[in-house]
Amino acid sequence: MILAIAVLALAGQGERSPIESVLRLAAFGAIAVVAAAALPRVLRRLRDQHDLFLVVSVAAGLAVAGLGAVLGEIPLALAAFIAGLAITESADSAEARRRLLPFRDLLAVLFFVAIGTLIDPAALASGLLVVAGLVLAVVIAKSGVIYVLARGLRLSGNPAQLAVGLGQIGEFSFVLASVGRAAGAIDATLYAAILAAVVLTIAGSTVIVRLVRPCPLPPAAAAQPAQ
Repeated sequence: MILAIAVLALAGQGERSPIESVLRLAAFGAIAVVAAAALPRVLRRLRDQHDLFLVVSVAAGLAVAGLGAVLGEIPLALAAFIAGLAITESADSAEARRRLLPFRDLLAVLFFVAIGTLIDPAALASGLLVVAGLVLAVVIAKSGVIYVLARGLRLSGNPAQLAVGLGQIGEFSFVLASVGRAAGAIDATLYAAILAAVVLTIAGSTVIVRLVRPCPLPPAAAAQPAQ
């Protein structure tokens, strides 16, 4: 997150100078801090009102994200990420996360739909080799390293399953790609390739990890103590 903000501040935003960009980002940061301090108190008073509790939780996150996009002029993905961090650092906010769990699958679907709407088919067609390279890099540099470390450290469970489960480009890479695109640091082809790699690695690891059988417990661990 710090890297993303630094890129936006140093590159400037549109016709704005880096100094004005920093001031706008600082203003958004102040709003996020105030929201992080005020929201838990509000949610504490609404704990017994289930519907209103959910409405205020979601509305607060959307409002902070919207202010980041408008005031800070940062990509909405980054603003939403910061808003999520700002409103989840308390026990009351943890309760909001628990109550929002039933909507998790819906939000996951919306995440992939949002990425799909951002991919330019023409740019993606010209960047298929880049997509393949990114996916291969994740398999080698992330899944491969995790597998070797898991076997070397003799972690419980199947090292292959662990490597596949963690072998994906995280959602924050999507945020960084959006920041790089907004700052003009990456072109449309690379941006489309990164988004496609995010989708392929997340969806692929989610499916493949279910196909990898977990390692059976050692006989000593599986044996039940004699009665």
